[in-house]
Amino acid sequence: MRFSHILTGGLLVLCIAAIHAQEDTTMPLLPSQLGPMESLMWSEHGAMRKIFDFPLTPEGREKEMRLRRNMLGLHQLGGFATLAAMTATVILGQKVYNGDRDLLQLHSAMAWTTVGMYFTTASLGLFTPPPMIRRGEWSTVSTHKLLAAIHFTGMMVTPYLGSQLAKDNRQMQTVHLASAYTTTAAFAAALLVVTF
Repeated sequence: MRFSHILTGGLLVLCIAAIHAQEDTTMPLLPSQLGPMESLMWSEHGAMRKIFDFPLTPEGREKEMRLRRNMLGLHQLGGFATLAAMTATVILGQKVYNGDRDLLQLHSAMAWTTVGMYFTTASLGLFTPPPMIRRGEWSTVSTHKLLAAIHFTGMMVTPYLGSQLAKDNRQMQTVHLASAYTTTAAFAAALLVVTF
């Protein structure tokens, strides 16, 4: 009687193991959570799949991962170039604030160049394909995205404030300058946190 129980139990264990071995062990093609832009662009029915024929297949995702790597590499290079332009703009702005009005045109041109570089660089990060796996834990990328929310807000507010400045409104000039410094600091921190 005991031998039959052992034999039956052993057969049951083998059957369960066989069933588990036959289960689909393929990795999902998309992470379980997509951000709003990723959903819009890269979900199963996203714009990139419909407009540019990016099939949601293992081979298609492999191509997307190469595209992701290239886009994020350009995003990082663009970040360094944008930080240089942003820093130059802030330095020129400080000199204009200190009374060197001859640099106002150069500061303005540099500011609009920085805005263009910033949004081009941001687009590379925003439109990149999602990773294969997204872990639900805080990481340097999470910190990068938090700081990005700060510098993105700054990049909306600072140029607007600059366009509204009057020569004699010192208080508004101070707010504009403080916004520029805060935006640059947040941008530099966002870049450094994923670089080192």
